[in-house]
Amino acid sequence: MTKITPLNNAEHSGISIIESNDFSRFSNEHLIPVLAQDFLPLATEFPIVFVKNTETGRFTPVAMMGLKIGVNLYCQDSSWHSNVTPLGFSNAPLSLMKTSEQSDEVMVCIDLNSHLVVKEGGHRLFIDSKEQSEYLKKRTQALLDIDSFNQQTANICQFLSSLKLLEPKQLSLKLLNNKTVMNIDGIYVIDKERLNDLSDEDFLSLKNRGILPLIYAHQLSLQQFSRLIKKQNQYDLSH
Repeated sequence: MTKITPLNNAEHSGISIIESNDFSRFSNEHLIPVLAQDFLPLATEFPIVFVKNTETGRFTPVAMMGLKIGVNLYCQDSSWHSNVTPLGFSNAPLSLMKTSEQSDEVMVCIDLNSHLVVKEGGHRLFIDSKEQSEYLKKRTQALLDIDSFNQQTANICQFLSSLKLLEPKQLSLKLLNNKTVMNIDGIYVIDKERLNDLSDEDFLSLKNRGILPLIYAHQLSLQQFSRLIKKQNQYDLSH
């Protein structure tokens, strides 16, 4: 259970944060939301696809870390088995929260129940004078950067959607322990034909917005399904 509370120097001057590559908190999430800034590094390891919010119609890019709902093949234990990591994985135990629904101002919060929060060792959040430590300032700026990246990513997805480049894709996979083909629905990819059929004006707009490298990284990442199938087969054999 999480215990998220606004961070303040009166109550939290005595606690510190440790850093860890233990991402087992994501063990039950096979789809991990990612940022536009994640596309290029993550494309070498994970398929990057899009999912659609049925209520808002908005798209979100995700890294597929498993083929079956509820199983993240990379986060089943405390070790991280990849050379690349989504930017969002480094947030915990800190997060940003709006001060009110009407305000754009945000405050830093901390999950006091996180195993990353300690009383001895680690990185102090406040110095003896109860002012913010340099470490906390650095972590806060990283949170603000990711918040900005999230908005950039949402705008990019909205633009891709406006050009009708995102199409639903059903994947049919055959795993070693499955007698029948497993179908995966609910994901979207960028349609190559629609991309090629764009007007010069629209294609140039993608280029000028810096979106083309993200599209190519997304398309390249789809080759990583073979890696996921192999990992899923290995996981199924041991469980």
